[in-house]
Amino acid sequence: LLYSANLGQAQLTDAARVRFADKTSAQLKRLERLIQEVLLFARGESLGRDTICAGQLLADAAETVRPLFLAKGVAFRVTCNAGDVCLIGSRKDLAGALVNLLENALQACAEGGKVILGAEASGRQLRIGVRDTGSGISPEVQARVFEPFFTTRGQGTGLGLAIALGVARAHGGTINVNSLPGEGSEFVILLPVKAAAWRED
Repeated sequence: LLYSANLGQAQLTDAARVRFADKTSAQLKRLERLIQEVLLFARGESLGRDTICAGQLLADAAETVRPLFLAKGVAFRVTCNAGDVCLIGSRKDLAGALVNLLENALQACAEGGKVILGAEASGRQLRIGVRDTGSGISPEVQARVFEPFFTTRGQGTGLGLAIALGVARAHGGTINVNSLPGEGSEFVILLPVKAAAWRED
C-alpha cells in the first residue's frame, strides 16, 4: 500500500515512478504467493493422475527458479539420473514442492554459493534431492522445520515445507533433511516405486 500510494505523487520523476511500480508489483506477487500457500494448506493435498517423467519434473522446477539464482549470483546445477522414471500424481503440486525446496536453498546461500537439484532411482525408491552450500540448520530448528507456521524468516508463512511434506505424503513418500550448521543442507524427497513407473517407449 505504501508503494502504490507513492505512485500518485505528482512530483515523482519517471525513474522513481518505475522503481515504485516495480516494488509494488513485487509485493503483490509475494502476497499472491502467500495466499496460494494458505489456500493450499487449508485444502490439503489430493493425488492427481498426471504422468510425469522425473526429468521433466526437474526441468519444470529449474525453469521457474533459474532467474532467481542468476539474480542472486548463486550457482545452480541439475543432475538427473532417473529421466526414464515416470510418476503418477499431480505435476503442479510436485513441481511446487520442488520450487519451495529450491527457494529455501537459495535463501540459505550467500552470493557465490551453490545449489544442486538431483534425482536418481535407487532400489525401490525415487530420490529427489536439493543440496545447498548455505549456512546449515541447527538440530533444534531441523526438528521443527516441517511444522505448519514455523518459520525463521520475518516475511515467511511457515507453510512452504509443511506443504512440500504434504505433497510428498500424498504421493506415498516423505521428505528428509540432512544438515550441519555451517556446512549446508540437503532436503530429500523419497517416493516409493509403487508411486512411479518406468516409461514405456
